Amino acid sequence: MADKKPFKNLKPESIKSKKSKPAGVSEKFARLLDIYTRIAQNKYPSAKSLAEKYEVAEKTIYRYLEAIRDIDPIEFDNEKRGYKFVNGDRIKKLILTDNELLLLLTMSEAVSHLGEPLKRSFQELREDVTNVRKVPCADTGSPIVIKMPYAIETEKLSGYFETIVKCINEKRSIDIVYKALHSKETTERRIDPYGIVLYEGAWILIGYCHLKDAVRHFALDRILDLKEKWLYFEPKDSFSLEGHFSLSWGIYDDNVVDVTVRFSSKVAEYITRKEKWHPSEKREILPNGDVELTFSVAGTSEIKHWIYSWIPNVEVLKPEWFREQVSKELSASLENHRRIINSGFST
Repeated sequence: MADKKPFKNLKPESIKSKKSKPAGVSEKFARLLDIYTRIAQNKYPSAKSLAEKYEVAEKTIYRYLEAIRDIDPIEFDNEKRGYKFVNGDRIKKLILTDNELLLLLTMSEAVSHLGEPLKRSFQELREDVTNVRKVPCADTGSPIVIKMPYAIETEKLSGYFETIVKCINEKRSIDIVYKALHSKETTERRIDPYGIVLYEGAWILIGYCHLKDAVRHFALDRILDLKEKWLYFEPKDSFSLEGHFSLSWGIYDDNVVDVTVRFSSKVAEYITRKEKWHPSEKREILPNGDVELTFSVAGTSEIKHWIYSWIPNVEVLKPEWFREQVSKELSASLENHRRIINSGFST
């Protein structure tokens, strides 16, 4: 193989020339930095693997390797079948201060809620760049606790997660078999994956669904099967996750509704201690101490759950149809409670 030739001859005649994609100075620099980092991380990249990664000719990779050799000697490792630095490791481990260690402990605590794929990746990163091989959580623990739902995990979720992230980065479609939670319907769909969001403990894939011809949300734990495709796509209508969620109370999308809610003075301090509950919020503090908030939100299902968390110190004012809907649901809930009490059940 070409990689086995003496390093002085970085452009062997036997290498078949390929048409290289034009690369600007910034792209060439990014490639050089990436190759240097891969060698420093002891990933032993070969000229062939790098050429496939960047979609360039191997002779282009040898020029990159020549530039790196001018900075720091490298050589081909016959056992690992890739390049390494002659003088050993080049990535220095960080020695952490007390505050940095505290931050690392806190980040570990937060990442642990996100599920196995990110938890494992964070642990590997921590070990790669610091001299802390084991964080002493079992002995001292972190003085900071992150209270958030743990991610829902399934047997296949880790594999799905990694495949989806790879396809998002490479703008490649995926085929999934999906079982919707609300309808129990199982469908086969082709998805152009745009991004992933963690919401209330569930990882949600956001992407263009070819079956529905629209952007849809898919819970990763409801995916029964997933296959990556070598079909490339471009996001429709200059899609952005930030824009997609700009009006949502959480993650769901629906028709925009202007909602006005009044909170009693009993909970006013809890409401006003937060600068804003939603980017669209308009706030008014009334003479009697009550607080009125107005939001423009995509649908009412998610904000309704938040409103209910403030019962009995909350009242929906507008729109009228939403006020009536809330009144009916609360009346039904009250009737259920009365029926249970009348039946003699108590806790």
